[in-house]
Amino acid sequence: MFKQSALMILILFAAVSAAAMDIYVDYDRSGRFSWYKTWAWAETEETSLKGHNDLMHSRIKNAIEHHISQGRLIEDTENPQLYITYHAISTPAMKVNPVSFGVGFGGGWAMDPYWGGVGVSTASAATYEQGTLIIDIWEAESKKLVWRGVAVDAFVDDPDKADKKINNAIEKMIKKWRKMKPGL
Repeated sequence: MFKQSALMILILFAAVSAAAMDIYVDYDRSGRFSWYKTWAWAETEETSLKGHNDLMHSRIKNAIEHHISQGRLIEDTENPQLYITYHAISTPAMKVNPVSFGVGFGGGWAMDPYWGGVGVSTASAATYEQGTLIIDIWEAESKKLVWRGVAVDAFVDDPDKADKKINNAIEKMIKKWRKMKPGL
């Protein structure tokens, strides 16, 4: 019974940690974010998925457009103040899963010198492709990068889960954009 419970907890922990996604944001600390009202797409063929995976490319663009339009920015292809683009990068990563099992036994009601237990620890390692999504926002006039959002482990192979995970990553990043404080 103990071994089954420990194994179930281990499997649950591995599933939760595998589903975790890290979100990072960096920005120009002197940026005047309240001044920006309009944006447009800046296509980057080298790192976007257009032409490689058009379905995922469409998911990413639609999610960015949806979430960015929920704030103070309006898409304006004629006279944008900002350009937005994304990059999708896949890199090999390694995940190490520690596994520990232990059984305790004792001598009854009183402590005796043979009280103790047996434990075994091991680890398994697996390599996988870690997908990172980067959203960059530049000032149109100066061509200066003012904001970057990064979601590590944002992609999954399962198409049914991909839409939800990408949307969740972009929503978290864009929420951080909306919370930007105006500069001086």
